Amino acid sequence: MKRCPECRRDYYDDTLGFCLDDGSRLVDGPASAESATAIFPAVGLADGSPTAILSKPPATIDHADPATSASSAEYLFSEIKRHKRIIGTATLALLIAVGGIGFAVYKWGWTGKPAASSAPFQTMKIERLTSNGKATDAVISPDGRQVVYVLDDGGQRSLWLRQVATMTDVQLREPDKSVFYWSLTISRDGDFLYYVYGGTSIRNRILYQMPLLGGSPKKIVEDIGSPIGLSPDGKQMAFVRTRDKESVIMIANADGSGEREIAKRPGNRSFGNFFAGGIAWSADAKKIISVSDVRDSEGRYHNIVEISIEDGTERIISPHRWHEIRRLVILADGSGLLFSAAEKASENRSKQLWYLPYPEGEARKITNDLNHYTDLSLNADSSALVTVQEDVNTSIWTAPDGDAVRTVQLSSVSGKLDGWDGVTFTPDGKIVYTSMAGGNDGIWIMDADGRNRKRLTSPETVAFYPSVTVDGRFIFYNVEVGRIRRIWRMDVDGGNQKEMFAGSNPQTAAGLMVYADRAAFWKVSVDGGEPIKITEEPRLSRCAVSPDGKFLACQFDPPDTDASIKLFSVDTGELLKEFKVKLELPARIRWAPDGRFITYVSRLDGLRDIWSQPIEGGEPKKLTNFKADQIFSFNWSRDNNLVISHGTATSDVVLIRNTKQ
Repeated sequence: MKRCPECRRDYYDDTLGFCLDDGSRLVDGPASAESATAIFPAVGLADGSPTAILSKPPATIDHADPATSASSAEYLFSEIKRHKRIIGTATLALLIAVGGIGFAVYKWGWTGKPAASSAPFQTMKIERLTSNGKATDAVISPDGRQVVYVLDDGGQRSLWLRQVATMTDVQLREPDKSVFYWSLTISRDGDFLYYVYGGTSIRNRILYQMPLLGGSPKKIVEDIGSPIGLSPDGKQMAFVRTRDKESVIMIANADGSGEREIAKRPGNRSFGNFFAGGIAWSADAKKIISVSDVRDSEGRYHNIVEISIEDGTERIISPHRWHEIRRLVILADGSGLLFSAAEKASENRSKQLWYLPYPEGEARKITNDLNHYTDLSLNADSSALVTVQEDVNTSIWTAPDGDAVRTVQLSSVSGKLDGWDGVTFTPDGKIVYTSMAGGNDGIWIMDADGRNRKRLTSPETVAFYPSVTVDGRFIFYNVEVGRIRRIWRMDVDGGNQKEMFAGSNPQTAAGLMVYADRAAFWKVSVDGGEPIKITEEPRLSRCAVSPDGKFLACQFDPPDTDASIKLFSVDTGELLKEFKVKLELPARIRWAPDGRFITYVSRLDGLRDIWSQPIEGGEPKKLTNFKADQIFSFNWSRDNNLVISHGTATSDVVLIRNTKQ
């Protein structure tokens, strides 16, 4: 066999002179088409139709007069004797042809192209390994007998090992509220656990290694910005290192020595991070596979790329663009990738598990349910995986005069995420909020007592972050268009919906609207006009404008220290003050109605509450006193009433076994 000059596959037979890739193509070779026809009779397929091996029917034999000829048996034996060499060759060629046809049917299904391999975990058995609702990260051992997971109990984070057979736990690390554990990985031999350990900043963390069954951890790599991926032989690791203006793929030995740079990108095209990232090696250890975080004219999206270790060149594995991809792993045989992902923004809180054939193929979901999968790990033979399954339930509460003791629940719709992406008041006391009731995130309105609910945006539109103008005329909000966030405006009753411009997180006050666009913050009249830049500073997010329109308060995320709140002048963009406070996501910064206090969510002793920071300085003060659950969003009315999206977020480790035989 050698490569066919037409189909470029190794199924061309020198002796027979044709290609066996689909049993039909004849090409030039030592044997002519006629000679091939003479030695190959037509072969029937299962449906009774002949194969298309021949370009014309086989030659006929001129028989003698039946009266004077030998018997059929005698004739047959004599012909076999006389043509035994030809018959032998024909028999061998026939076997080769039938084998080639069978292979072609099996491998390509008569299309001439490889058929997509069946996705793993199409039939599965799911087993819940934890039931406390507090697991945040998990990894399975190569033999599938142990699972290590992170337990977050009221802000106290600890490491645990679960014996799958006996369902018993062993604590590996004591609870600690000052650190996070990220990106758990177990060595190929099952002896060691790798984890990333650090403070509240997600940048510049440290990779540690410790014996799986307990022992002292040791520092392996400093300044790490993603989960690690171990090489097939377990002797090397790959990871992302994030710098101010670039993202770099690094390779090091399993003990952290021998670091070297493989490839790098500018900051607007990173290789992912702890929240959305993952590194895998190809089965031949010649390629690194990574999540790719891209920001371009079409917005922000994730895809998956392959990087050559030899020269650092990149290749996009799939043209598919996801809104977000989480932890990425590769199957044991290297034939495909598994990951958790949301295809669009409206699915970001219901990420599913996906399969992507490797080195090429069409991505498809292997789960399609209402659960939210946030992590992923495979055992050595890819027969089982562990993932963290999250469930969020929200409801909307109001508190007259900001008194949390007098809170009243207005809504409780499981799975609809009421208020998750924003809740606020109109001047006449109605509540504008987001909800996934009916499908996509949308903007809704209801009376102050929770009655007369009405969707303002269409069910087909992904809309969120509503902000009502002081005079009550307009609602500004975000719309997801493809992968670009656009700011829209509508009348408070939902009429006259109008697209404005690209931007995110619109906030209104005193006749103006403030919004973010890339690394800058802008202001514009609520009636329209030319936007004016307020400030441009890296690592600012979740800004809120004061009721009088004079100040802008933003969350600031420096690379090496805790987050803080920075206060800017809206008129000049000047930095006025900075407050060292600890913010708890996802709730955003909001101003108190009198404009003298910045309010935000923080956590103390594991409980999340709304806190107030005086802009004149001084210690922050706790305003609410919740005993459980989380705050997802909140806002104030002009007469000091408080509205809160409050609820539960549970997460547990589940084991999924591939039951396909």
